[in-house]
Amino acid sequence: MHLLRNRSLVQLSLGHMFVDMFASVVPVLLAFFSVPMELSNAQIAAAASIYSFASSLVQPLFGWLTDRVGSRWIGAFGLLWVMVFMSVVVIVGEGGSYQFLLVALVMAALGSAAFHPQGAMNATHVEERHRTTSASIFFFFGNIGQMIGPLLTGFILEGPGTGTFPFLVLAGLPVVYLLATTVPMAERAHHPIGERPSSPGRPSRVHLTVGVLVPLVALIALRSWANFGTTTFLPKFYQEQGWDPASYGSIASLWLLGTAVGNVLGGQLADRYGRRLIVTISMLTMAPVMVILPMLHGAWPYPFIVWGGLTSGLSFSIIMVLAQSLLPGGKGLASGFTMGFMFASGAVGNVINGWLADRFSLAISLQTIALVAFVAAICALSLPRTRPSGGKASVPA
Repeated sequence: MHLLRNRSLVQLSLGHMFVDMFASVVPVLLAFFSVPMELSNAQIAAAASIYSFASSLVQPLFGWLTDRVGSRWIGAFGLLWVMVFMSVVVIVGEGGSYQFLLVALVMAALGSAAFHPQGAMNATHVEERHRTTSASIFFFFGNIGQMIGPLLTGFILEGPGTGTFPFLVLAGLPVVYLLATTVPMAERAHHPIGERPSSPGRPSRVHLTVGVLVPLVALIALRSWANFGTTTFLPKFYQEQGWDPASYGSIASLWLLGTAVGNVLGGQLADRYGRRLIVTISMLTMAPVMVILPMLHGAWPYPFIVWGGLTSGLSFSIIMVLAQSLLPGGKGLASGFTMGFMFASGAVGNVINGWLADRFSLAISLQTIALVAFVAAICALSLPRTRPSGGKASVPA
């Protein structure tokens, strides 16, 4: 894959891996500090929600700022910021102050919010026919970071202790240096890498109408709801089924593994067959998995969990590229809005799924995600049609 020889893309993706590695440790840290700090479940949920909403609300602002002043220092500083303040979260947690813990979480969220819009913008600044594949590589590294973070943090907390956690910052400093000293992909030239201004393969932007905006926003919200709801409640569901911590703890990692593979596969398929088609297939194939999964026992859930993560992951990077193609303004603003809205709508979906679980059961709550995915597929079908970028005709998005 020639994109993996793109030094700037690889460095940017490494930065994404470290950002998401640090950002993904929040649930583990909250669970760890809940005992000495005597935190209630409500306080844990509030802290996690505040972190998510703080990141989601300011991402459009950082996206707008990226369009205005450039991305190099925003990306490097964002990575350094999240590493330092996540270490502060650990230090404050040791001190036992819930209020200071919330402040530290909000500060850490700002670093993640700063990095993601510029990262998504730069990752798609390639030839039109490779944009979705390039984005999928960027998000694949993020998925790897999300898998490493909780596992590494659990090992540190179980073994060397919290005092060792801040030393993880040292591992990320070389990547901060690389980001700060490398010209970002979007700033190398006025036009995307490998693409001339008169290139016939470069489509113009779709005129944004209500008929385009409504299904796009609904698709982003519903896809995020489906993914967030699954990763949040699957471990809890299997805990109630009597699984031991090691078994149900592996559920989230397996889902993320499937998501990571789906990300890369979906990007390549979208660049070849069209983005709308692959997003529709992604959501339609996820729906039956969510109906069947709560009914399975023994070892049967494991392959379905990986398959479910893959079907969900197929659409993630594609939706980002769709939003950049369809939303007005610069790519940074579009990326910031999209990623911020993903986090926010996923958090809201979690609240709904939590209510359904308390009102009915976790099984029914998880199965309703099938309906969410099905409606998301209908929204995808309502977007402008796309064709393979290498074809004679090319339609935006």
